Amino acid sequence: MMRTSCHGILFLLLFLSITGVLPLSGQSNISVSSEQLPGFQEVYTGHFSEEQFYDVSAGNLDAPLVLLAEKPFMISLDCYQGFTDSLVLMPDEGTVYTTRIFVRMFPETAGVFEKSIFHESGDTAPVELPVSGTGIVTSIPEGYYDAAYGTGSVLKTRLHQIISNHQVQSYASLWLHFTETDATFDGYVWDIYSDTPCGEPPYLYSFGDDQDTGTGGTQEGDVYNREHSMPRSWFGGAVNPMNTDLYHIYPVDKFVNAQRDNYPFGEVDDPEWTSLNGGKLGLNIAGGYDGIAFEPIDEYKGDLARTFFYMITRYEDQIEHWTYSEYGNAMFDHNTYPGYESWVIDMLMAWHESDPVSQKEHLRNQAVYQIQGNRNPFVDHPEWVEKIWGDTTVYAGPGPAGNIARMYPNPASNMVHIESAYDIQHVEVYSAAGMLLRHYAPGVRSASICLQNKAPGVYIVRIKTTEGVLNHALIKQ
Repeated sequence: MMRTSCHGILFLLLFLSITGVLPLSGQSNISVSSEQLPGFQEVYTGHFSEEQFYDVSAGNLDAPLVLLAEKPFMISLDCYQGFTDSLVLMPDEGTVYTTRIFVRMFPETAGVFEKSIFHESGDTAPVELPVSGTGIVTSIPEGYYDAAYGTGSVLKTRLHQIISNHQVQSYASLWLHFTETDATFDGYVWDIYSDTPCGEPPYLYSFGDDQDTGTGGTQEGDVYNREHSMPRSWFGGAVNPMNTDLYHIYPVDKFVNAQRDNYPFGEVDDPEWTSLNGGKLGLNIAGGYDGIAFEPIDEYKGDLARTFFYMITRYEDQIEHWTYSEYGNAMFDHNTYPGYESWVIDMLMAWHESDPVSQKEHLRNQAVYQIQGNRNPFVDHPEWVEKIWGDTTVYAGPGPAGNIARMYPNPASNMVHIESAYDIQHVEVYSAAGMLLRHYAPGVRSASICLQNKAPGVYIVRIKTTEGVLNHALIKQ
């Protein structure tokens, strides 16, 4: 049975009455590039999933092509904004040329969802594209962070005590663990050094088949290996538990890994080499280090910042014994707190704020937890970055972790309201791509944001109170 919304029927009738379109000769057809999208896996309620996409085309149509997505799935012609439950594609002389459709999951409630995206046009046989995923409230074990309170070095040390003594893995076992921690929705290696968000990557790796065996890697797209995002030379070589800690080890292209070498992460304005997905190698311009650095693409800067905050917290009792290399010295300050040089703290905090925690990180955090038995607290509670390395003088007491502010309704149409038990210092609204759109400084415990002139889509709302900072995903309908 063809599903068409009331709005869709009215639109089609109005279109036909105005244009007087007559049926074209030949049989109408609608084609989609996939029979079923891979499952979206687990998505936190109130958040949005990573994107998936497919292509649609049609021929010999005598009416517009209408796409209808069942909630909690939404569709858009843009990877970052404009997500809605329906799209209308106008044919050109009966043809809808190949059009890319982006899909994300936006669960408002927990549960397993098996839904569809429908493609319909007049009397043409509709095409159904199944989609599925699971909404969850949280993956954090109850009571895991009960001992986490305070600010600055106090909170950092308490987190260290919670996440230390994890189950150390063998170096060889990392290959198998990657299949759980770093697999894309369709089962390929999720390589942050080659992935191209919202498009096809320049190459794909299959687990096992494309694994580094000690040869190859003389060009991009050859084999993948094990990248220590914090290089081993910074902590003395193949020394456990750092050497096999999955939180800082990623499967990446061997050639790109070799170019990154042992250099620090940084920001590069004039690269001497650029990877196929846009990673840049060149002189650092971020601050207190003017040597060679590697800058990852924007979509993974937050991931790596939270990785580095994890490492300096997990190993705060060992860093004074690490045999730093030249490039490690450029980043570390050789102290338990803050742990990194000031330019590094500034850069990592900027990366953390501009690239909020994603579904990929939530999934990876849970997968590593199931293997090692510890978690990255800065993925679970991103507000703790500010409470440890930000202006800790603004905090008064431990406060209720993770309960800093409330934002409603979400999704919203014209207005969204924010309430907090603490004074709201400022509220910032960012596009999903990280562009600052609005800034408010209410100075009180409630605020309202007008969305009337904002396009439908996903936005990031950053709320800073006297108790901490939260990043919220906001859906504008």
